[in-house]
Amino acid sequence: MKLPLPLGVSERTLERAIGEFKKIVGEQWASSTQVDRESYNDAYNPGDPLEFVAGGFVAPASVEEVQAVVKIANRLRVPYWPMSTGKNLAYGGAAPLVPGTLVLDLKRMNQVLEVNDDLAYALVEPGVSFFDLFRYLKENGHKLWMSVPGPGWGSIIGNGVERGIGYGYFDDQFANSAGMEIILPDGEMLRAGMGAMANGNSGSLIQAGFGPLVEGLFTQSNYGVVTKMARYLYPEPQTYMSCEINCRSDAGLEMLVETLRPFKMDETIRNPVVISNLELIASFLSVRSQWYQGDGPMPEDRLAIVQEKLALGRWNASFGLFGNEEKVNDSWARIKQAVAVIKDTELHERVYHPGDEILHPRDQSQAGVPSLNEFGLVNWMGSGGHIDFSPVGPMTGKNARELYRLIRRRVHEYGFDHLCGFYCQSRAFRLINTLVFRKDDKSEMKKVRELFSVLIRESAALGYGEYRTHLAYMDSVARSYDFNNNAMLRFQQTLKDAIDPNGVVAPGKSGIWPRSYREQGK
Repeated sequence: MKLPLPLGVSERTLERAIGEFKKIVGEQWASSTQVDRESYNDAYNPGDPLEFVAGGFVAPASVEEVQAVVKIANRLRVPYWPMSTGKNLAYGGAAPLVPGTLVLDLKRMNQVLEVNDDLAYALVEPGVSFFDLFRYLKENGHKLWMSVPGPGWGSIIGNGVERGIGYGYFDDQFANSAGMEIILPDGEMLRAGMGAMANGNSGSLIQAGFGPLVEGLFTQSNYGVVTKMARYLYPEPQTYMSCEINCRSDAGLEMLVETLRPFKMDETIRNPVVISNLELIASFLSVRSQWYQGDGPMPEDRLAIVQEKLALGRWNASFGLFGNEEKVNDSWARIKQAVAVIKDTELHERVYHPGDEILHPRDQSQAGVPSLNEFGLVNWMGSGGHIDFSPVGPMTGKNARELYRLIRRRVHEYGFDHLCGFYCQSRAFRLINTLVFRKDDKSEMKKVRELFSVLIRESAALGYGEYRTHLAYMDSVARSYDFNNNAMLRFQQTLKDAIDPNGVVAPGKSGIWPRSYREQGK
């Protein structure tokens, strides 16, 4: 395979960069061989597996090595794509957007730098996964809980800078973080917020310092490389109750949203309320062929059988309650009283105290126990992959139904089962729609690509924008934020030109292109 090259980079320049990197990180930690390039491919790309192929990789082991590497890349104008653990699956994985871009692999930077029990936070490097931190907390006797997303193998920093959401008490991974350290494109180190003081003692505790808040500029962006971040943790509670509400009727969606919203607003429920449809939960527990082997979306009569056999609702709400026993019991009593007005519902609770073994997968997630349980969904269709369409909307029953109806209709028109869940915060929800496809079926992958474009366009027409997307759709989603002739994107590009004039950091990330690419009509 001929090595693809980014704009303005020759093979000779790339080879020179790899050679200089090896002097810094070691012979085995920088390479542009075909095997190494393809090891960073997007495993779930619905299309050519080499569509987003890397030009090679470099894997520094320290902040000082990162600084040295990015200085060389900036001098030679060789672009790189920062990656923490490469588990951003359904959104592009470890792959760079521009073919031939080097992957700046930060997995070797895997140290838990500090855990503070009194103030309940952990300071970590990019290569620290949720599994890693969980193990560290247990082995060192820290009575602190994390907030974990579905797959526990992802990076704590990576999930934070992508603005992911977890199932635990402090659910928003970026909002509940601080202590961000960034290496800028010229190799200079920046510490944001209170960390900007050389002798500061509050850098890991709060984002804001003096002047404009800059941490957010380094989330979903291509302005620098994040090398440290602190994540807030939750002291182990006296009582933890995992709650489920199964609504047997599809018509109950609006009432679930409206009834549970006040409990999110007044913080009775602190973690996200996740309202999953039948198909999504079924994909965690079974495979499609158990229920139906025909073409197209699963028929209504088969869905009824799935629902009965798995004892699920058409909508299944889950959340946790945390605190002392009196507080938890009072909260659950008030929620049960409110939910009683919704027809055809069943309520379940499981209660845990310190030292109890937590076995149920969702209960584990809400208690900060990382796993890979949800990855069973990729087997729903056999040898599969998936890509997530993730729009945001107002936390009202009307909006939930409007967006769900639009997406479900289109997903079914294209012949797929609709697997989705509302991740509900106080005022807004993120509707994660998981499009599962067979990786050995080219026609199916082509349909997914077309469907995704339709969903972006039609959801945006109703005012719903994606908060995060796959590599292939970053430009489309960026353009959908179109107020005042895309004023936000133009501002982001202005920042890009000022911070990274050579355009070396992750060209095209989030639709933000360097000037050289824009001048070529990108």
